[in-house]
Amino acid sequence: MFHRYSRNRRAGALLGAALVVGGLSVGSLASADSTTIPFSDGFESGNTTVWPRKGIDGTGTVDVVAAPGGHAGKAARFTMPDQGNSYRTEIATSRLPYGSYRYTFSNYLPQNWISYEAQTIVSQWHGGEGTDPAVVLAVKADRWMMIVHWIVGSEPLNEIKYDLGPVRLGHWNQWSFDITWSTATTPGSITAQLDGTQVGAHQGPNSYSQTTNAPHRDTVPYHKIGLYRPNWKAEKGHVNGGTPPVVIYYDNISITPISPTPTKPTTTPSVPSAATPTAPRPAPSSGQPHGGPSATPTAAPTLRRHDTGPEVVELQNRLAQIGSWDYPQHGTYGRNLQTAVQQFQQKQGVRDDQPGVYGPATRRILEAMTAER
Repeated sequence: MFHRYSRNRRAGALLGAALVVGGLSVGSLASADSTTIPFSDGFESGNTTVWPRKGIDGTGTVDVVAAPGGHAGKAARFTMPDQGNSYRTEIATSRLPYGSYRYTFSNYLPQNWISYEAQTIVSQWHGGEGTDPAVVLAVKADRWMMIVHWIVGSEPLNEIKYDLGPVRLGHWNQWSFDITWSTATTPGSITAQLDGTQVGAHQGPNSYSQTTNAPHRDTVPYHKIGLYRPNWKAEKGHVNGGTPPVVIYYDNISITPISPTPTKPTTTPSVPSAATPTAPRPAPSSGQPHGGPSATPTAAPTLRRHDTGPEVVELQNRLAQIGSWDYPQHGTYGRNLQTAVQQFQQKQGVRDDQPGVYGPATRRILEAMTAER
């Protein structure tokens, strides 16, 4: 499981990085100009001056070199040594107004990339100081991962993780992320494509625009690229590992506005660390018809977090029959039950229900495998 980011951020520090915009300190960023859209950079200028932010913790470097791997032209190279105090080497755009955008970029992990069991964040969209990044693209071992964070109202931080498939070393990855940033009036959505094929999608909140308990809730997302290994921070016990420097290359970054389009999740996420928020709703009925024999039967309800009642007990009982529920059958749809449902969906390849929601597709498969008791 990924390391969870710390939620106790210092005010005025963005993930502890020394970021500046021209002569502005991080604390002054709220008044900085937004990135001009459309934005693009192929690094053919030989520098990264169009990127107003640079964050380096330790002795990492960002330079522009001839692109490797048979790729034409130049590329940005991010290098981070493993000497005990380097954990971040990134550049970033400025903020954008809330809306819908297509983010495209190419990145390249060289053949000598060393597999690392904890996450290496290579791209992130950050929604505000003192928060976790709203969207993350990371490498974990030999898999690409997308991680989404959000807060709605006064609820705690939500996180959900998506496996986007295997990493190819020595290959230029062509990424495209269509993101509609969520607001109080706009449902959020994310569609991720790799080399022209959709590899993941997320529907629902994906920002901090609706929170009441996190700082800078009006901060709009900005895009960061490079290298960030949270577990390489000294306070986490990392020391000089003696491994070669970590290197990644980037090229052909662009940001363009798009019209929001509905997306349907096609990648089952891995286990979330918090629930997908849902509007308050009454506890589901038991599904028993009211009245005489001529009454129309009630459809089996869709169950989700915060539901209670006998239908939830039945769900817990059925999961227990297949060894997927080891807790009391108390009839409350909490975080543990959501995780159990999501793990079942992932194992069975269920894609027609939202992750962690016990909908018709999930119900059909589970009921076919178990007996009502």
